[in-house]
Amino acid sequence: MEASYAIDVPAAVDAGLCALRLAVAVIITYHGTEKLFGWWGAEGLDGTAAFFARVGYRPPRVMAAVAGLTETAGGVLLALGALTPLATAALIGTFVNILLLHVRNGLSRKRNGFEYELVLLACACCVALAGPGTWSLDELAGVRDDFGPWGWVSVAAGALAGAAVSASRARGGGGDDAGRASAGTPAQGPGPATAHPAAGRGKAVRRRLAPLGRGLVGAAVLALAFEGFARLGLVDRQLLPPSSVILPETARLLVDPEFLGEAGHTLRAVVTGTGLACAVAVPAGLLLGSYAPLTKALTPIVESLRSVPGIAIIPLLVLVLGQGLRMEVTLVAFVTTWPLLFNTMYGVRGADRVAVETARSFRVGTLATWWRVVLPGALPLILTGLRVALSTALTVAVAAEIAVGTQQGIGHVILAASYAGFHADEVFAAVTVAGLIGFLLNFLTSVVARRVTRWDTREAS
Repeated sequence: MEASYAIDVPAAVDAGLCALRLAVAVIITYHGTEKLFGWWGAEGLDGTAAFFARVGYRPPRVMAAVAGLTETAGGVLLALGALTPLATAALIGTFVNILLLHVRNGLSRKRNGFEYELVLLACACCVALAGPGTWSLDELAGVRDDFGPWGWVSVAAGALAGAAVSASRARGGGGDDAGRASAGTPAQGPGPATAHPAAGRGKAVRRRLAPLGRGLVGAAVLALAFEGFARLGLVDRQLLPPSSVILPETARLLVDPEFLGEAGHTLRAVVTGTGLACAVAVPAGLLLGSYAPLTKALTPIVESLRSVPGIAIIPLLVLVLGQGLRMEVTLVAFVTTWPLLFNTMYGVRGADRVAVETARSFRVGTLATWWRVVLPGALPLILTGLRVALSTALTVAVAAEIAVGTQQGIGHVILAASYAGFHADEVFAAVTVAGLIGFLLNFLTSVVARRVTRWDTREAS
């Protein structure tokens, strides 16, 4: 008879959950007692409050006490496996807050990044979703099986609370102090200044990636909220499916050649229509911005046309051009003309008057002045208008495909999924892909803008 080496899976899972709980609990309780009582050689509540004041938490002493109490109580509850949803929500909020404090330093721990906090956050989320296991007080009290979907609620609530606390932090605080603070440990004050060969470049990269990190946190919170609402039965899952259904369907669409062809159709309409708008609106904006009499004469006409909703001219475009790509391109061109026109016009008006007058005093020709002075001065606002135009173009293109009932495009996929038994997962997945396309267009435009206007220090609104 062969020997059996089968593992007792339930017992192994319970042992793993217990080990995970204890590891996170020991670490976070250690830091909580440092804050509250000054144990383990720390500076206690006074030192923590001083650090919180430096990084922008107000009022610092109250926030320090709340942080220490949350970490200590949450760690003890987690170690005991008692009130697990409450304990994990408290710790998830703590880890999200600390992660956002470190996010501008990048991932690497060598540069005081957030990889340590990310691991602790992942562990806390695992315990929240899987439960404390049978080796816990919740099991002894007979309430472990009653938590059900509350794990998702604790993850979402903790993430939202942590993000809210981080958002309330006064901007301008922090700096290197945020980098020197580990998870829950107060900074010991600034050390001697040392030069690093790639410090400037690395800091610039981290500063650019910080908004992306915050955006990913926001997307994760939204996905968890979708999951929690659906799991708790607060909404009909046929109308609002959970993220665990939407995200796999999104991944399937991204590798589906047929859907990629539909997305390519929408993207062609967006790019072609916006390109036509650029060819008309940018030269017109240069003229209107340069000649005040022309602006006064044409302003009533331009304002009247700008006020016309794009959707109002769809029937006319369908009658003249049909339901195909030409109709979409024309509609996109009409709608995107206005942000490009007005941003160009305002950019020209805001050009450096001293530079223009200097060029004229040196008898530089009108065209040369436009090319060398006016256009570079207006370029940041023109590119801002392009970003707005591309976002508007995608929205209008998809809306037109749905309104007209075209046979191609992302709007066609959404419309077909809505009528064919209403496949909500495919509808939300197609909407998600449209959002990803919009994000990529905005990101690429921002990269180009930084490259071609790196001399400009203004923040475009």
